[in-house]
Amino acid sequence: MAVTARAHAPAFEVTFAVIAALLLIAGLLVTLRLVRGPSTLDRAVALDALVAVVMAGIGLQTAVRGNPFYLPVLLVLSFLGFTGSVGVARFMALRDEAGTEDVDEDVDKDEGTGGVERGGEGDDGGREPR
Repeated sequence: MAVTARAHAPAFEVTFAVIAALLLIAGLLVTLRLVRGPSTLDRAVALDALVAVVMAGIGLQTAVRGNPFYLPVLLVLSFLGFTGSVGVARFMALRDEAGTEDVDEDVDKDEGTGGVERGGEGDDGGREPR
């Protein structure tokens, strides 16, 4: 017995509605995290998740309409999402590196002391103040 496409139409529409509602809720929650933060990394992760939710929404629309017109848009969004995430991670790594001392330099200095910390509270170890 052959099943026609019409027999599945109500189930398909219900599934579409449930998935669209879940994507809308996910988008709202991710947007809330994007606005509230509190850190730059939280916002970067939220932006990456928002791109993923938008991509899922475009994929859902493509599946419902049966039109592959937006598939190149998904490809571009995936590339931009990945590039943006890598760029933010690189920026944060460079920012953290610029705000701290050179780790290798501190290891070389501590090797000569046998692991004992030099100086007391308030002693900068002969370094220039920042």
